[in-house]
Amino acid sequence: MSDIPKIPLDAQELLINQPLPWSVYGPDDELLLNQGEKIGCEHQKYILLTRGVFREATLQEARQINSTERTSLATPFHVLDTIRQNSHRLLLSMLAGKKDPDYRFRILKICKVIQKLCTENRDAVLGAIILDQKSLYTQVHPILCALLTELLLRQKNVPESSRQTVIAAALTQNLGMMELQESLTRQKTVLTEAQKQRIQEHPALSRKILEQHGIQDKDWLDSVQNHHEKPDGSGYPKGLTQAEISLYARVLSLADIYSAMVLPRKYRDGFFVKRALREIFLQRGSSVDKTLAELLIQEIGIYPPGAFVTLKNGDTAIVIHRGHSQANQPIILPILSAHGEHYTSAQRKQAKPETPYAICRVIPRPDNLTLNLHQIWGLK
Repeated sequence: MSDIPKIPLDAQELLINQPLPWSVYGPDDELLLNQGEKIGCEHQKYILLTRGVFREATLQEARQINSTERTSLATPFHVLDTIRQNSHRLLLSMLAGKKDPDYRFRILKICKVIQKLCTENRDAVLGAIILDQKSLYTQVHPILCALLTELLLRQKNVPESSRQTVIAAALTQNLGMMELQESLTRQKTVLTEAQKQRIQEHPALSRKILEQHGIQDKDWLDSVQNHHEKPDGSGYPKGLTQAEISLYARVLSLADIYSAMVLPRKYRDGFFVKRALREIFLQRGSSVDKTLAELLIQEIGIYPPGAFVTLKNGDTAIVIHRGHSQANQPIILPILSAHGEHYTSAQRKQAKPETPYAICRVIPRPDNLTLNLHQIWGLK
């Protein structure tokens, strides 16, 4: 087995009838396609993506992966990309049954990095996930769930070490349906009976997979098993009610519901984030915990990082920081003039009412827009 780290491949990198620029490996490091071979059809490509495929890292990528623990969070987008790749690789290995006594240790290492990201660059990281148009749903969903779990539990004054365990649960809660998740984001037909059954069974199956890999933390396992229970008793697998569902499971449930609303590629836009928050608000007390729903809206903001807005002066801007003292006054960065011209050196502004920078409305992401996240958030 090669010691060279592997990089997950996405749909844009797998071209039909084109010689592969690298060899393709499965989650167990088995060689699936040699460099120079071709993917013959869309069905073969779909099977490969569903299974999870990788290429060997370049020397530079390998250095970045191996130094994740030492990486300065002055480059949060690089760190975010690295933990996305590492966590996806770990989950696929667990799903494939690959034995590794260090799974728990490796997952908790990622949890510590997530906590640091939330402390040092929370708005930038939340915005980057919403602006990510490339990554697979199964690559970003666990990460957003983990970030939200840390933010919510920190507000509930849960100790740091306990938060790490629940963040680990957020990363692994959907192991039991990971193969199905990606295809469901593209599926346009109604669920089949087999799919419905797999969805109903995935909390228990996720717990079983974790136990098979030596995970014994009760809070971790119970949270995973109960993350689809609902306060009104309409959830599954046991139909528990509010008082019977732990805080940790309720946090995972809310993070999972919100992430499922905003992370399919066609909805990965601040416009849909605001719509999702409205839906969460309407569901509070029935499908989601009332207090946690209100806390989530507070944490994300009514104008979420990464959302595009039109301003009173006609400009288009991107929200880069939530409004802290005033929810309707986030920090924005103008990117397009009223005539559609790109700004090259715009200044950050607070969207105060009665100024040219007051927000009129949230809009979908403008077409054909290239963004440099480091420049937008002023990070190197």
